[in-house]
Amino acid sequence: MRFPIDVSTLILIAGSEPAGGDLASAVATMQRRGLARAYRTGRLVCGWVQVTIGDDERLGLTQQERQLVRVRFHEPLDDGLRSELTQLIARRGAAARRAAERIDPIEIVVDDPQGGARERIIGRVEPPQMRHGRLRDIEFALRKLEPAR
Repeated sequence: MRFPIDVSTLILIAGSEPAGGDLASAVATMQRRGLARAYRTGRLVCGWVQVTIGDDERLGLTQQERQLVRVRFHEPLDDGLRSELTQLIARRGAAARRAAERIDPIEIVVDDPQGGARERIIGRVEPPQMRHGRLRDIEFALRKLEPAR
């Protein structure tokens, strides 16, 4: 049995498959952006944090691993956190990963623009992909910590 296929169906089929292993095409376009505050041990360390939360649609990831959180820190910034982030920006490769492990976890509290419930994310700052420019222009990944069981 043969099924009729027209050109529009071929274009649809060709465009539905992401390029093999291309991370950019596998990441969902659904992203939420918001403003947040950063705390460390209950103390405010940054009053203005831009947060982008998205989902990674690659197969084989747990729900915790799917959520991608990126943060940008704006002034005013705690001197200790500024120093740690500056050191993290200056390093590359394994040295950057070791520097990131030495940074204490940060609690990000994302405000809901409609006045609803706030979202609380606890994680560790990861080395940035872009290392040039002002600190507020550099986007850091936030690796979420698993809650204690």
